Amino acid sequence: MQVGEQTPPSAPPVPQAPRRRRIPGLSGWRTPAHRDGLALVLSSALTSGVGLLYWVLVARLFPPEVVGVNSVALSTMMLLGGVAHFNMTYALLRFVPVAGRAARRLVLGGYLVAAVSASLVGGVFALGAELWAPQMVDAVGHTQLIVFFMLATPTWAIFVVQDFVLTAIKRATVVPLENFIFSLLKIGLLVAASFAAVKGGISVSWVVSTFLIVFGINLWLLLSAVPRYGRAHEDQAVPITLGAITRFVRADYAGAVFWQAVMFGLPVLVLARLGAEEAAAYGIVWQIAQALYLVSSGMGQSMVAHSATDPGGLEGARRAMVTKALTLIVPVVAVLVVAGPLILSVFGQHYAEFGGGALALAALSAVPNVITASTVSAARVRQRMGVLFAVPASIAMIVIVLSWLLMPHLGITAVGLAWLIGQCVVAGCILIATAPWLPGLLGTRIDAVRSAALLRRVGPAAVRGAGVDDPGSWVLRERLVGRSDSVVVGIGPEDGPGALLKAADSAKGQVQLRRQTEMLAAMHADERLGAWRALIPTIVGAGDIGGSYCVMESRMPGEGGGHSLRDPARRRFFLSSSIATISELHRLSATPVRAGDRELERWVHGPMATVRGALPRGQQAAATMLENELADRVRGRLIAAAWTHGDFTADNVLTDADGRVTAVVDWCHADDHGLPVLDVVCLLLTAENLTDGTELGTLVLRRLADALPVEHHLLARAQRMLGGEVLDVGLLTLLGWLQHVNHNIVKSPTFAANPVWMRRNVIAVVRGAAFRNPGRELLEQSVAPHDGFLLS
Repeated sequence: MQVGEQTPPSAPPVPQAPRRRRIPGLSGWRTPAHRDGLALVLSSALTSGVGLLYWVLVARLFPPEVVGVNSVALSTMMLLGGVAHFNMTYALLRFVPVAGRAARRLVLGGYLVAAVSASLVGGVFALGAELWAPQMVDAVGHTQLIVFFMLATPTWAIFVVQDFVLTAIKRATVVPLENFIFSLLKIGLLVAASFAAVKGGISVSWVVSTFLIVFGINLWLLLSAVPRYGRAHEDQAVPITLGAITRFVRADYAGAVFWQAVMFGLPVLVLARLGAEEAAAYGIVWQIAQALYLVSSGMGQSMVAHSATDPGGLEGARRAMVTKALTLIVPVVAVLVVAGPLILSVFGQHYAEFGGGALALAALSAVPNVITASTVSAARVRQRMGVLFAVPASIAMIVIVLSWLLMPHLGITAVGLAWLIGQCVVAGCILIATAPWLPGLLGTRIDAVRSAALLRRVGPAAVRGAGVDDPGSWVLRERLVGRSDSVVVGIGPEDGPGALLKAADSAKGQVQLRRQTEMLAAMHADERLGAWRALIPTIVGAGDIGGSYCVMESRMPGEGGGHSLRDPARRRFFLSSSIATISELHRLSATPVRAGDRELERWVHGPMATVRGALPRGQQAAATMLENELADRVRGRLIAAAWTHGDFTADNVLTDADGRVTAVVDWCHADDHGLPVLDVVCLLLTAENLTDGTELGTLVLRRLADALPVEHHLLARAQRMLGGEVLDVGLLTLLGWLQHVNHNIVKSPTFAANPVWMRRNVIAVVRGAAFRNPGRELLEQSVAPHDGFLLS
């Protein structure tokens, strides 16, 4: 392609390559997200510690059958309160941080919904208790039971919701104090009720304590803390509609109902299946095991609150949450597994005899719960409604069904076993579905399911948002195969060229798509490129849809260059056309520079930092030595910097039927200050890799040992035509390899997670790279036309 000469104006400003995000919390517990998470965990620890003292007193002061009925009544009240608040907990946690001055109104509305519905649900349950809970009616009396549930259930619902409000306004540090006072009140009122011989003293002490805490905390929240937070964060406020809250609550609530049923409904099943004494034992066991579950819950609450205004760092925050939660949970689980019966003996011999096995198994289930809880918390931020329902519902169904079937044979040990199996099965499915590298067939199937779900979620909204004519006639077409975290499909009307829709919901995939959007906009704005810009796509529309980033770009003509490369009759012409096309881009935008810190950071240090991070610890020193050698050989050289593609492979070149280039696509690694000759090096290396199947690492080492004369001339001319010094082929080969493997690792986690690919293509080069100076006299020869590929 010939492009007319023109005087290049100054290039427009171009967004720099994004710096690696410092993931909050990876360095310690002092960051706000982990500080609040630790505060909630501390709250759980205090509540559980003092709460266990409460239950020790209960177990010592009352016979097991009384403890069993009261613990089931309290669990049922918690279940009804949790179901009846319509998941106002996470709705307020998600929307209060961005509500601005409407925060107090939003909280009051949430409280009203929770209280009214909880009172109604509690009353309905109590009215029909003679049918589904006759043991409670016999122990307490029907009228008393109705009064208890109609008053206690809404009080508990608000008590639960208020902790999420405190987290939402970044005051989670108040929660430990609140729950500590709550626990002390319960103990004091329990002792008083015992001495006064109050009927139902266990339940009464619990409910009165709850009411006192709810009244005191919300007096401060509604009159002072929430309004002050809303005023201070008014600049982050976004419009919040009833429809947005309803959509968020709908799927999350369905999953929450299942989760509340399994968390607080199982004691009812144990009472019905095994009787009051074993229900008492399970109640104590679950009080201990639930404390471990509250660690993941607290860390997840904090992550949701802090990621609501920074969704870009969500994946890193999720990984950090898993690490921190496991650090806290695993040692305690080990103690409970070993010393469970001894710990239960504090409550009495009855509890040690019946609950030891159940406690060990339930405690072990808290480890996979870290995976499932972090997945649900991340889904709340991303508003992944399917995940919010599927994960808790799957766990609940497995636990409830297995418990019901196995309890006659194993007693309450069956419930602990069911918890462990349910959590392990769902966590295992999550790990497989999100694994960065899987065997080909399994990986392809999972990727297809994940992609289909993503497209169903964003496809119609992306078309409407792009402002196309007659969006109703646009349909999703074929899916294009790529090696990144993004999904790419054809989209358009049945009888037109349409466009390409690219979508990503992972943090890494979104960074790549956002960068491509910026790069294409900058290239189209660069007047120096002139008519050459017709070879690159234009952005039709881009934006965030349901937590995913989507781009719709024009669909360029031609087929993938891999077809021409694999065809011996077209291969040579394809390579010549590709090199000539990208070299014209380099010529139009080239500026000679003296390689300094800026260039070394872009061409050597930045890429090697990514590669080194993916290497085993034992190979990192060799990578650093190679990095220093490359930097020393480039520093101070006069080299042309220009617009570069960064991933110039046959897959990113489109051609006509003869193999002539018609377009160049996928510009997420583009750079306006790149080392242009590396585009040519990348094409040559990957072309040989594609045509004869030789691993990239093997090709690099082969070129270091015996570079090809044709490539000497070709690469020398590619550099001289831009006005820079000629770097030797060995150095260019390593720089090209470094750029390519860096971009692969950045593009998708499957590369770094694949030990075979890493060993053959990265470790082999790091360990075997040796600089040579092959055929220096060839580099000094004339660059007249020869038998190699043409540059123009």
